[in-house]
Amino acid sequence: MNKEYDLFISYADADRPWVEGYLLDALTQAGVRHLSETAFRLGSPRIQEFQRAVQQSQRTLLVLSPAYLADSFNQFVDLLGQTYGEETQTWPVIPLVLQPVQLPPRLAMLVQLRAVTAEEQTTAITRLCADLKLTVPTSSAKPPCPYPGMEPFTEAMSDRFFGREEEIEELLGRLRLHPFLMVIGPSGSGKSSLVFAGLLPKLRQVGFFGAGEWLVRSMRPGATPLTTLKEILGNDPITARNITQILSTQPNAQRFLLVIDQFEEVFTQVSQETVPFQQALLELTEITNVYLVLTVRADFYSDLMTSLLWRKIQAHRLEVVPLDEVGLRQAILKPAEDVGVFIEPALLERLVADARGEPGVLPLLQETLVLLWEHLERRLLPLRAYEALILPRKAYGIGGSEHRTGLQVAIARRADDALATLEVEPDKQRAIARRIFLRLVQFGEGRADTRRQQPMNALQAVGDDFNLFDQTLHHLANRRLLTLSSEETSTAIKVDIAHEALISGWPSLQQWILERREAEQTRRRLTAKAEEWVRLGEGAGGLLDKIELDEAERWLSSQDAIDLGYDASLPRLITASQRMIRQAKAKQLLRFGFFMATLSTVLGVLFILVFPWSAIFLNNHGFEKFSKGQDETALQDFNLALMLNPTLADALYNRGLIYQERQDFDLARANYQAAVEHRYAPAYGNLARLEIIREQNYTKAAALATEGLQLTTDDEARYTLLKNLGWAQLKLKKYPQAEVNLKHAITLDPQRGSAYCLLAQVLEFDGPKPAVREQWNNCLKFGSSDHPDERGWIEKAKSKLSKEGS
Repeated sequence: MNKEYDLFISYADADRPWVEGYLLDALTQAGVRHLSETAFRLGSPRIQEFQRAVQQSQRTLLVLSPAYLADSFNQFVDLLGQTYGEETQTWPVIPLVLQPVQLPPRLAMLVQLRAVTAEEQTTAITRLCADLKLTVPTSSAKPPCPYPGMEPFTEAMSDRFFGREEEIEELLGRLRLHPFLMVIGPSGSGKSSLVFAGLLPKLRQVGFFGAGEWLVRSMRPGATPLTTLKEILGNDPITARNITQILSTQPNAQRFLLVIDQFEEVFTQVSQETVPFQQALLELTEITNVYLVLTVRADFYSDLMTSLLWRKIQAHRLEVVPLDEVGLRQAILKPAEDVGVFIEPALLERLVADARGEPGVLPLLQETLVLLWEHLERRLLPLRAYEALILPRKAYGIGGSEHRTGLQVAIARRADDALATLEVEPDKQRAIARRIFLRLVQFGEGRADTRRQQPMNALQAVGDDFNLFDQTLHHLANRRLLTLSSEETSTAIKVDIAHEALISGWPSLQQWILERREAEQTRRRLTAKAEEWVRLGEGAGGLLDKIELDEAERWLSSQDAIDLGYDASLPRLITASQRMIRQAKAKQLLRFGFFMATLSTVLGVLFILVFPWSAIFLNNHGFEKFSKGQDETALQDFNLALMLNPTLADALYNRGLIYQERQDFDLARANYQAAVEHRYAPAYGNLARLEIIREQNYTKAAALATEGLQLTTDDEARYTLLKNLGWAQLKLKKYPQAEVNLKHAITLDPQRGSAYCLLAQVLEFDGPKPAVREQWNNCLKFGSSDHPDERGWIEKAKSKLSKEGS
């Protein structure tokens, strides 16, 4: 008896994606005449329809899974098929095991087909076709991928844009009430897609804006936003009449909509057109039937608040939030359904679980779906396709055989490509990128590492080229690896890793973490101490003790400090802590020196009791010995003088000179500082010099020299003070002030070389070449190789002049 159908296929609704996307696609291609419950006549009793289906089909195929066996009605279908077989003396029922399941005896006794794995599914199709005496189907043509990957949706892709229906309706409602709207959201949140693929097509469909069509133009500001705007408007002034002329270029156009995408470029690409461009936009908003929709990244809130458009933005803005689970399911399922592809429910749930709640994940999710499309099985995307996207750790030089799947792979591939396309200064930019990512990881203590949102300035380091740092940061954000955001209440830009999967799934980042975890934790600990010291006013509070200082010095001199970078406050904290410890040591040494001088003191007191000499006499006597090179006896005289008069600043200064000559700079500083406390002008100059050559604290050096100049009219002291003030200003790149003070020093003593040598260095930056050469010659003429500072400058002068002469 000829039957109308070859197969009646009975299955659970949960298995519909595999049945319709894979099984029926293969059977149809093979020419199998099949029937399923979807073809049942509407309004007919189901029992009657099942009976008809079994009777009109040669075989009944039961797609078995836990969901199928859990449905008691399906047991009826099974019994119906077998009962019909007994009546006709046939065995029409074919069990096809889709998922591992315990079969009831009546099915277990039958020859089964297994379709648990991809290989078993291919074999099952082959056996079915052989049983029905039909040709085995070849692989079907793959439908075009409906997902855009990392690129935003365009208006032409609107038929594939799903998940934002509520936001589209809200945009329409707001635009109907007011012709200006700013769409704000983190990078990767889908702002541009929402406007172009969501709002624009809907605008052309709805009728509550009135009769007529929309004329839509779009632009990105770029470096010349006003020029671009004028090109769109035909280089005409912004008037209602000219807008009417523009509308006349399109049949029945009644409303003009200007979409400005990536409005943040107004702030990132500084231009003389920035302010006039914003003024032009304000003028446009005053014209009837002109509408403006702008998109901007959330990290530019602080810039928006200072822009000319802020009042309008504040009143008319929509903040885009991450898609909820319903929206994610629609964004994943609907595009596939529109091209006749089914997604296995387990895969859908896995994708939603991995993507939900992440502000910058949409492009990465779309990229993952593009990769999955390559693993399409006929018209089915199964969970195993997601699990097949693997990156072996050993390929990245990491031990072990752990694999990453799905979203992690898409992100890892994208991240590697982002690093490979850093092209301005690749090596420096990759080092910056590595530092940024490491600082954005919160290291787990016995738990998984997670994201660590940071303000942008916390990712910078001493010595950074800001432009290069900024280019690198925005390159990573544009590649959707980082999200940048800010809030209306704060001017700080916050940076975050786009998705947790980047930490767990990107082998390069995991390798960095493996190599640098301990060093980065040390950096953070030292940075926290430096921040606390700054908070306390950069004084004595919060300084490092000896053990902490040793750790900080070791770290700062290591390769880790070069690779991971550090804040400028850390070296200042180390210097201040070193100074505190040296000063404490110096005080101990001074006390020890006084103790050792006890005998000399007793003798000195007896000497004074016998002879009418004073502390001043001892100081002067000591200075005579010091001038003759008798440093040891001179030091004894200075100690005796200070025992008689501890506030004798001249003796403190002279004792500092001895320690300075001995290169004992800690004791020299302690004596100069004591003299400064008694407002002894020459000590200011020498202490300023130590700040320059020992501490590199040029600001403090300049302050000391300036204060000392107010205390003295002595030409020799003023020369030293002016020379050191000019020196500090040279280091601070205050060249005009440095030039004035050094020339003043030369007028006080034209026979000394230091001021000439420093003036030559100042003029190197903006002075005429003949003047530079003259000062280098004066440096050679008046400088002395015995002077510790002038020695190096003289060599520099010889080098400069020899190059000019060659």
